[in-house]
Amino acid sequence: MREASFRNHLAEAFGMRNAPTLITRALSKSTMTITELKCDAPNFGMTAPIPNEDAYLIALQFRPCLDHDLFFEGRFVRPTGWFPGAVTIYDLRRSPIADIRDPYHCLMFHLPRKALDAVAYESGAPKVGDLTYRPGAGMVDAVTRNLLSSLLPATARPSEASALFLDHVALALTAHVACTYGSMQGQRSPRRGGLGPSQERRVKELIVASLHEDISLARLAAECELSTRHFARAFRQSTGLSPHRWLLKCRAERARELLADRDLSLAEIATSCGFADQSHLTRIFSVIFGLSPGAWRRVHGKSDGLVENGDVLLN
Repeated sequence: MREASFRNHLAEAFGMRNAPTLITRALSKSTMTITELKCDAPNFGMTAPIPNEDAYLIALQFRPCLDHDLFFEGRFVRPTGWFPGAVTIYDLRRSPIADIRDPYHCLMFHLPRKALDAVAYESGAPKVGDLTYRPGAGMVDAVTRNLLSSLLPATARPSEASALFLDHVALALTAHVACTYGSMQGQRSPRRGGLGPSQERRVKELIVASLHEDISLARLAAECELSTRHFARAFRQSTGLSPHRWLLKCRAERARELLADRDLSLAEIATSCGFADQSHLTRIFSVIFGLSPGAWRRVHGKSDGLVENGDVLLN
């Protein structure tokens, strides 16, 4: 999801105003972004200053950008460990600037302080203090690497990046950063059950009524009067699926119903069910039902015995 009015200071610092950017507000209306930055040519040069802000950048490096220098508050820091898959952290209060000579490719997650504090509040923990890490050093962090990597296809196809999927990944990543690098380390949230019967019924009805919309995790949580983090956990416990996967399952089931009407094209069905386009419908439908929509229609809906695949990550 990309908002036309949003100004991405990070992308501007790299001279890439149109850099692929995803936006989510899963926590207390905090604006969190994921930006893909890429340059295949050498000798990029110096990045421009980024406005001072109480926020962090959590970066995943896809290329071994070995030849570059880093400066924090004007002081030189020698980068180390910039291997493919390395995770790096930048404090935007320290005015980070890079002088880049190697080609580079990375995803950067912009994480405001208030989002970290919101996760702590929802967990019953004190506010998260300063993150603990070594500036300029690449780190091995499989959780951050996998979560950010799951967003790379969404930057290539932003129209298919549903708000539920982005909210879910951003929430998980924020909680992981707060626990691994912040003062929430060692904190444990009390175990809670799933949704109550009336909550589960209301939120499922809302999802079905909103198949054509880009519904957010915050809106579903508000329907149940729960925090986004508690709601996401409770929904999975009640249904066995994340809200995002449940939404895609409902969209695919509605598309299967509409396939019986041969006057409707696959493109029309995709649009009416909330898919980005026909190819998006085909990909999700095939994963869930084991046949493409066209193949399903050709056999007149005889899909008995097909097995749903609830374990596949759909986005």
